[in-house]
This record gives sequence, C-alpha cells and structure tokens, in this order.
Amino acid sequence: MSLKTARLEIASPEGPTQVVPVDRTPFTIGAGSGSDLRLTAAGVAPGHARIVLFAGTHHLLPGPSAAPLTADGAPVPDGGVPLAHGARIELGPGCLYSLRFLIEGARAADREDRLLTLMEIARTITSSLALEDVLDRVLDGAVRFSGAERGYLFLSEGDRLVRWQRGPDGDGQVEVSLSVAEEVASTGRPVYRDVASGEPGQSTTDSIVRLRLQAILCLPLAVRQDVLGVVYLDSRKRLPHHQPDLPLLEALAGLAAVSIQNSRLVEDRVRAERTLAIGQMARAIVHDLRSPLSSIRGLAELLHERATAEDPSRPHLATIMTEVDRLTGLTGDLLQFSREAPPLQRSPVRLADLVRQTLKPLEARLQRGGINLALGLDEEARASVDAPRMLRVLHNLIANSLDAMSGGGLLDIRCRRSNGSCFLSVRDSGCGMSEDVRRRVFEPFLTHGKTHGTGLGMAIVQKIVEEHGGSIQVESAPGEGTTVLLGFPATI
Repeated sequence: MSLKTARLEIASPEGPTQVVPVDRTPFTIGAGSGSDLRLTAAGVAPGHARIVLFAGTHHLLPGPSAAPLTADGAPVPDGGVPLAHGARIELGPGCLYSLRFLIEGARAADREDRLLTLMEIARTITSSLALEDVLDRVLDGAVRFSGAERGYLFLSEGDRLVRWQRGPDGDGQVEVSLSVAEEVASTGRPVYRDVASGEPGQSTTDSIVRLRLQAILCLPLAVRQDVLGVVYLDSRKRLPHHQPDLPLLEALAGLAAVSIQNSRLVEDRVRAERTLAIGQMARAIVHDLRSPLSSIRGLAELLHERATAEDPSRPHLATIMTEVDRLTGLTGDLLQFSREAPPLQRSPVRLADLVRQTLKPLEARLQRGGINLALGLDEEARASVDAPRMLRVLHNLIANSLDAMSGGGLLDIRCRRSNGSCFLSVRDSGCGMSEDVRRRVFEPFLTHGKTHGTGLGMAIVQKIVEEHGGSIQVESAPGEGTTVLLGFPATI
C-alpha cells in the first residue's frame, strides 16, 4: 500500500505559492504564534481552524474563535467536514490566503482506479450498435466518470446544437449554460470551469450564476475535425476530482464519438437495404396492381353514374372509388420513392410562382378548414430546379400542415433570397411533433397523427431536395406547430 502524505497548498496575491506538510494531528491554522501553520493577515484568528486525522481520513474543524471557515464554498459545522484531495479552504471573506488540501500518493492510485472505470465504460459503450442505446450509454458513462450531478448530450445538426432526449417523452425543458456547449462545438476543444476555485480565467455567465453552478465540464464528440456533438456536464458542487483528468475524459469522448459514428453508419446501411428491398417489391407488384385498380375504379364510377339518388348502393360505390384512389396514390408513392429518378430538368424558377401554383387548387380546402393563410414571398428568390418535382415537395409539405390543423389554424409560407441562397419555409400552428418523431420524420412509412397516409411523403420530400443539392430542416414541438425550412443555391 502506498504512503499517503497530506499537504496544504497556500496561495496569496502577495507572494509565490507554498506547500507545507500536514505532519501532525491536530494540525492548527491561525495567526497565533503556536499555530502549526501561522498566517498573519486580516481576518485570520489566532486559532482559526484545525485539521484532525480520524479513522484514516483528515477532517477540517473550526477553531475555538468561531471565526468564518468554509470548505469548497460551504460553511464548516462544529463537527467538522472530511477533506478530499483538492478541497479548497477559505478562512473568511477578509483573508487574502487561499488554501488547497492535497493528498500525495492518492493521485496514482486514483488514476489507476479511474483507468479501470474508463475501460469498463468503454466496453459498455461499444457493446451496442443501436444509436439510441449508444447515446444513452455515452451520457451515463460521462456522468459516472466525471462525478457530475447532471449530464446532457447535444448533437450537431447543421450549424446548431440540438439536445438529445431519452425516449419519446424525454426529460422536458432544462436550463444549461448553452454558451459553453456552443464554444466547445465551434472550437472542438474541451472546457472545464471550476467556478468555486476563483482561479484566473474561470469566467462566469448569467446562466452559471442563475443556476448556482460550481463546476461545468464540456467535451466535444469529434471524429477527426468533425464535431458530432457535445457532452455537457455540470454540478452545483465541485466535482470529486478538482482538476479532472482531461486526457482520460477526451479519450472517453473520442471513443464515444467513434461509436456514435459507427451506429449511424449501421443505421444508414440498414435504411439503404430496406429501401432497396422496398423498391424491388414495389416494382414487382405495382404495375400488376394498377390494371385491376383501374378496372375497379371505372366500373364503380359507371355504376355510380347510373344509380339514382335514392339507390342505397350509391354511397357505397362512392366509397369504393375513394378507396381505389387512395390505393392508386399509394402505388404512385411507392414507385416515386423506390425507382431511380430520371435526370433533373432544371430551369430558373421563382419560388413564389411555385407556391402560388400549389396553393391555387387548395383555396377551397383552406377556407373549408378554417385555415388562415399568411404569405411572405420574395419575387427575387429564384433557384434552378425541376419545377414538377418541386411542386410535389410543396404539395406534400402543405398537405402535412393541413392534416396537422384539423381544427383550423395558421399556415405561413415564406421565401427569401440571402447570401447566394434561396430559402423556403412552410410553418403551421398545428399539433406539432415530439422530439422522437421529429428525428425520425424522414423514415419511410412513418406516419404521425394521420388516419390515412402512406408515410412516404417526407421521405419523398427529402429525396427530391437532396437531388437538387439542397438542405432541409424540421423544427417542431408538441402543441407548438411545425416549421420546415428548405434551402437551395440561388440563381439569377
């Protein structure tokens, strides 16, 4: 067993930092001539504090003078408090001296234990390829390894950070020092702030003060220069390890980033194989389905026209025609999604014209559904696109918005030109989506809040937008509606 030696690190603005051994028990601190550590300064009482070794642990106790005494920012009670490696001791608000308790010999043993913990966490993280499972294990491992009270995971989506939430309901709204997380995401370097230490460079923000945080630790999840996200950890008390071993923590974050990337690659591969299987199945059956569907539709329509208004079969014939139309739409969506798209027939188009062309046949439905329409169309927003495919995109997005506002609401459509790009947004005041649904919104056959629908609408939208080299973002929350933002290179 290694010998552990206790020491006190003494810092003051008037001179160099000194280290003295705590080589006896009790070890007295004060301004008196008989003190083991004599500090003659304003605010220091003759018998200010004592350090006592009891049952193998050092304890800090107030002296008989009952002068102010804190450890790691908390007042020391009459019964004393145990001292951990790195604990900060303050002798009162008027004292210029800052004391830090150190245990030499504990560092090596502690590091060995933490290495073993790191290896155990690493095995846990790499034992699954399911993305949600990996993210859950990464966050749990980071909280456990750092000793933080709270931990959150932010994933990069374009130029912004989005908080990952466990399960479909998550843990609701939380407040964090987002500026620290954004700093780590932009620089790719970890940030550790020990607010309690009062050391130079440990700046505070409004959120740190408001949340009464004593420690913040943020780690980038990066593969090479690509920052996939940020692990955010904070605590209202100091972390167990005063100076966290950043190399070990960075190693954990790097391993976590690789695991996240591998999980995403596996999911992309599974999605691609599933899409291929869907395409092969669709092409094999759709053409055979269309012929009998056309026959059924035609015969039902003929019988419907011949039936009198009083004929009880008339509404059933109308139902047959409606359902055949829905099945025909499904076969069309399957072909659109699965087949190799023909080359784009691009031409410069005003996005405003496409919006108006899409809305014209929907005017009656908007009025009937009690939906107010707000337009903000920049006539200078022009992009080189395949107009029929972009009309399909707009139709799908607007149809989704209308389905989400069954009780009426506001449909807001805007387009604009900015910095060489054109942006088109479709926003509704409908029911919105949970974070889990929003993340999966482009998955084939995923439907949300619809009694009818193929679940291919947003998958087709994403496919067409990506064919044009554009970008698509979806923002939504339950009860707050949904906004879909498309971006394309602008043209003259």
